Amino acid sequence: MVLRDPSDIRAIQYDTVVTPGHRGHGLGRAVKRHMLGTVSALHPGVREIATTVADDNGPMLAVNERLGYRRERPVAVFQAKL
Repeated sequence: MVLRDPSDIRAIQYDTVVTPGHRGHGLGRAVKRHMLGTVSALHPGVREIATTVADDNGPMLAVNERLGYRRERPVAVFQAKL
């Protein structure tokens, strides 16, 4: 979880990773829920948390939806070999 500035109202939550052998047990949801509680307690001024997830990652999309995240906008990532 990143705050660009301690007075920001928007935080950024980067990757949530659960190794394949431990998926399906609610660990990703538990980690994200704990982060939400921690940021709320330590930075009560934060009103928005941004995160990204691939369109084909159904399980994490479901976790985010259950926790109250909503889609803000589509994002595309492009790669080129040099």
